Amino acid sequence: MSVQIVTNSKGQKTTVLVPYEEWDALNREREELKHKLQEAELLLRYKQAFNDAKLFEQGKLKTHPIAGLLDEL
Repeated sequence: MSVQIVTNSKGQKTTVLVPYEEWDALNREREELKHKLQEAELLLRYKQAFNDAKLFEQGKLKTHPIAGLLDEL
């Protein structure tokens, strides 16, 4: 990666210059990682839902009446 760092007269870093092709590749990679994270979070929610259903069937998890949920809204 051919990044350039610009400094001011005091030597403080003020700007980073990244070639557009590299910037674009980094953004695509970031988007892919974001989608993978969203998919992983969704899979975890599904797994928890199935685990809750199994616990409910085994009588180890109590449910709440829908009326209570609607009252909270």
